[in-house]
Amino acid sequence: MQTLSRTYEEKRRHMRMQIDAPAQLITNDGVTQQVTCIDLSSHGIQLESHTALKNGDLADFVLAPGSGPVTPLQARIRVCRVREIAPQVFRAGATFESLQ
Repeated sequence: MQTLSRTYEEKRRHMRMQIDAPAQLITNDGVTQQVTCIDLSSHGIQLESHTALKNGDLADFVLAPGSGPVTPLQARIRVCRVREIAPQVFRAGATFESLQ
């Protein structure tokens, strides 16, 4: 009998790195909102927000480093899925349109 961890096959093409760090979204209308970056891959992110986003929304995403001489990650993202996980708490997946 095999354990679950041995029989599970990762379906994603790109590894995800767990981040759980504060970040910012700047929407097309210029509104800046604080979000939490849950995880990050080479093609996208998962974030948590207290404001509902919509599929297809474009925004600028900024993930600043904790400390040291590291350049912030800045990207143009497109929201591809959103779900409400608690009252006024939303998880969104987004793809990178471009890195800035």
